[in-house]
Amino acid sequence: MVEYKIKIYYSTGDSNSSNDETSYLDLTWVNLDIAKENLRRIKEHYLQYQELRSWNHKDRLQIFNENKHKNWFVNIPKLFCISSNCAIDEKDKKKVGDGNWEYRPDQHFAEYCLKLKTDKGSTMQISAFWCGHFESLHSAEIELNNDDMKIEFD
Repeated sequence: MVEYKIKIYYSTGDSNSSNDETSYLDLTWVNLDIAKENLRRIKEHYLQYQELRSWNHKDRLQIFNENKHKNWFVNIPKLFCISSNCAIDEKDKKKVGDGNWEYRPDQHFAEYCLKLKTDKGSTMQISAFWCGHFESLHSAEIELNNDDMKIEFD
């Protein structure tokens, strides 16, 4: 059976150095169209990530609200007090008053995670390891999973 995998080319490093890396996602697909859809999801998520990092970007919440209905977006709601712009607990809803609280996407999950589609049609949440302070995505591509077509000996 032919399987496809997604190969990620990115840079990572630290304050003193940077190096190029290549890595594969843990998922594989038999359906090429689903693999292509996941490549699109990675692209859209990374475009959001870049917009959040740009100097000319819109408000972070506005960017999340524009994307939260997309099938790749990880929306784990977090309760916020509107007037103080701070996260609060459920028990504090009454303290801050009606109309002064709302649920917003959790910033970490919205920024650093995305959902990919499996061959069976379900979704799997992954961490976007190519997003981070020292990381940048260069490209991603679909590749034939040919692990069983080569052997190596040390």
